[in-house]
Amino acid sequence: MNTLSYKVLIIEDEKQLQNVVTAYFKKEGFNVDNAYDGLEGINLFKINQYNCICVDVMMPKLDGWEVVKQIREESDVPIVMLTALSSDQDALKGYSLKVDDYIPKPFSPPLLIAKVKNIVERYEGNLNNNKNVITINQLKIDVESREVFVKDKLIDLSKTEFDLLVYLITNKNIALTREQILDSVWGYDKDALERVVDTFIKTLRKKLGSPYATYIKTVFGVGYKFIVE
Repeated sequence: MNTLSYKVLIIEDEKQLQNVVTAYFKKEGFNVDNAYDGLEGINLFKINQYNCICVDVMMPKLDGWEVVKQIREESDVPIVMLTALSSDQDALKGYSLKVDDYIPKPFSPPLLIAKVKNIVERYEGNLNNNKNVITINQLKIDVESREVFVKDKLIDLSKTEFDLLVYLITNKNIALTREQILDSVWGYDKDALERVVDTFIKTLRKKLGSPYATYIKTVFGVGYKFIVE
């Protein structure tokens, strides 16, 4: 993936800094979304897919610490913190929240771009290296051979059941609507067929058995989410 495909979210309340950093990212071919407070940032994160998120700490409505906590509850997307808090204690707090880098202000925009590129390329590379085999405890999914094993026992799944499981896991910890699932797994999103999803989820849970059946959570009023701690 080249930088023309990378999408970055910058959550920063200083508009001048936002403009400068955005200009540098766009010059390097990144697609950029901007949020000017923590709440706006979380709302954008929930409806978009990003390759990296840059987050300030001291912001209105929701500070950067809380933003990172909420993102990490749902995603392992790379996060870079940009902050005037430059003490070791603050940096350690950031890393304890599993951010990928902690950059004190003032910083060099070209250096930020270089760091983000490296972080995203490593992250995307890890996804590509591991994409053929997905392992969650004793649940193993071989994407290439289209086989699923629980405790080394082969589980008999239909083509659609397999595609559904892979789609849920690929979007782990994300609440997916029935419409999204229908569109991605079946290739259509007709409302009248939404209950098809419920039927296949029920069958999939039964075949996976305990404890993996409980990993597929019903999100009331939305759809389903595959939970991975």
